[in-house]
Amino acid sequence: MSTLINASIKGSELKNIDKTKVIVGKKDTYIPITISINDQSRFGKNVSISVQQSPEEREKKEKKHFIGEGSVIWTDGNIVKGQKDQPATNSEPFKTVEKKSAEQLDDLPF
Repeated sequence: MSTLINASIKGSELKNIDKTKVIVGKKDTYIPITISINDQSRFGKNVSISVQQSPEEREKKEKKHFIGEGSVIWTDGNIVKGQKDQPATNSEPFKTVEKKSAEQLDDLPF
């Protein structure tokens, strides 16, 4: 782990999100967001959260829809770009993971 961020999203802004940005999945709906960390802080806040823009919107320099802000609260100074895992190349078989029912998950402490 190289960075911890505390942030909040404005509930009032969620109502104003363009409905075409909402992704409807099989189990829920999702709002793609972009979180940016700035080198300078304003009022102790150096993290901003906005609704993700398409490449076309970025190219047209359309205004971002900001929905929240935050602060980096700890860092080791090393942030790496996320990468997708590569498929397994060895011949070891995958372990079977037992699926849990909703009743089995109800005793979780959160």
